[in-house]
Amino acid sequence: MRHNLPRINPIARLPFGQFPTVRSAASAAGAGIILCVVLLGCGGGGGGGGGASVSPNGRSFAFTSGTQAVDISIDSNGRFTIFGKDPANAPTGAGGQGTIASDGKFFTQSSDGSLQFTGQVSSDATTATGFVQHNGANLFPFTASLATGSTPTAPANVTGTYTGTSGTNSALLTIDASSHATLVANLNGTQGGGLLNLTANGAVASADGSVTGQLTQGANGSQPVLNLQLTKLNGAAVNVTITLTRTTRAKWSFLVYLNGANDLQTFGPLNFNQMEKVGSTTDVNIVVQWKQASCSSCGSPDWTGTRRYFVTKDSDVSAVHSTLVQDMGQSIDMGDWHQLRNFIIWGQQNYPADHYALVIWNHGAGWRGRSAGRAATRGVSFDDATGNYIQTWELPQALGVTPKMDTVIFDASLMQMLEVDYEIKDSTGVVTGSEESPPGEGYVYDTFLSDLVANPNMSAAQLGTQIVNRTLEAYGSQGNNTQSAVDTSKLANLTSAVDAFAGALLAHRSDSATALANARINAEHMTSSYAYYKDLWDYAELVRTTTTAADLQSAASNVETAISGALIAEKHGALHARSHGLTIYVPDPLTYLSTYGNLAFARNSRWPQWLQQQAQ
Repeated sequence: MRHNLPRINPIARLPFGQFPTVRSAASAAGAGIILCVVLLGCGGGGGGGGGASVSPNGRSFAFTSGTQAVDISIDSNGRFTIFGKDPANAPTGAGGQGTIASDGKFFTQSSDGSLQFTGQVSSDATTATGFVQHNGANLFPFTASLATGSTPTAPANVTGTYTGTSGTNSALLTIDASSHATLVANLNGTQGGGLLNLTANGAVASADGSVTGQLTQGANGSQPVLNLQLTKLNGAAVNVTITLTRTTRAKWSFLVYLNGANDLQTFGPLNFNQMEKVGSTTDVNIVVQWKQASCSSCGSPDWTGTRRYFVTKDSDVSAVHSTLVQDMGQSIDMGDWHQLRNFIIWGQQNYPADHYALVIWNHGAGWRGRSAGRAATRGVSFDDATGNYIQTWELPQALGVTPKMDTVIFDASLMQMLEVDYEIKDSTGVVTGSEESPPGEGYVYDTFLSDLVANPNMSAAQLGTQIVNRTLEAYGSQGNNTQSAVDTSKLANLTSAVDAFAGALLAHRSDSATALANARINAEHMTSSYAYYKDLWDYAELVRTTTTAADLQSAASNVETAISGALIAEKHGALHARSHGLTIYVPDPLTYLSTYGNLAFARNSRWPQWLQQQAQ
């Protein structure tokens, strides 16, 4: 929920040679041919990552059981490519790319999303174990052993990860110096690949000869490249050449899930052009999935459908000039959590980085939903073209990726609640957002993105702090704007304090009934439509200062202390002078919604019992 009018009159946003390192924004998505080649080997690796006593970087692993197979290779920076084959669901194979997390875990999926690979490299970096899934259902487990049996002959200076496109053909390539390779190819619907060997002259071939090709060095202007010519796939002759440029991990990938299929549509171009004022750099990728639609609330956009953009810098604030990476067509439902998850995984695969930020741009409603027909649910990212939205309990599924998001940023209303943050505490380290409904213009993206580009080494906590500071600077201190950044690692402690607080409230619900009812009524609350969203610190403070029971006062004080410990940064305007960064659900007991009990926070505290047993 953000305001759908400008800030002057805001209304809520509701519900083979030496190659220098070069970065590519090319996407394999939507291509007629997709090739993923990894020169595999048992090299010792280098660089950080892998999260084990022995780094898995630079190593390769292979698994075969009957007609099922998995091959995986990891470059010196932790990037990997994986290939899998299953006779029933992927008889000729499929695969994808990703990044090994610091603990050795990995997750990726095939370009069409049908096959998923989840696993972890062992602490001694000798095996990679995991599962291959088809549309979320387990196909088979695998334990891939370290690839051996080949004498390294490839030049060490071609190691790295590459991407490239040629017309409708595209390729992904990761190379180490150990003279093995894994190929994942899609030639006009015919897929194939597997473990390959690389010779000193650049020839690649599988052990059974069913896949063959040739790598040669070249140049594209001043940019060094590799040319991959594939000559055989699945035993059939082909003749496809893809030009590949080396990629490197950026320090940040800033992913924006911009759902403009609603009455906020007019603010999408504004925010996008703010991003373009800064643009992506070698250290910061800015990537957007953007939907516009024709619907009764959607206005008259100049295009409709869903698009993915790699944001590039320009000074024209009236038009979009960034690279259109993928036109996804008219059928994408951005109110479906699967689409959010697909975007995150696609962003990580195509724009790998050391750190990931995710912005969810749209209406929000805290833990509750906006639609009258689903008022007892809760959510964000309302797609008015489909009538769907992402419910809070679905967010952990959408965000359950490896590596996880360093920070989740809600450019949506009312989402900075204890209940919402607790729901996603295991999926991200920092949550930034607003207790209140921010203006329809939302975040002023060029402000804090300029800060990030100027200092790409900043942490997620530092980025959250800059968003809080820059937003209040932009909108001023006299309005009702609220912003905070929360450390999710402190939410278990805060929930424990709130649970104890609820126990004390229950113990004194009779002898302190009047004071407690007054605290509920008078605590700082958000927009009138959601007046039961109370600032948690202010509610606890009213309980502490208007009741006489020592144990209740102590429990309230402990909540305040825990809130202070969880807050990274917090600012608010004069119209919310008693806001402190986090709200909580405190309705009149007669209007309590039973579905509240489905939330993870509610299941792990006595807060629902208190809400239902408090005095009217």
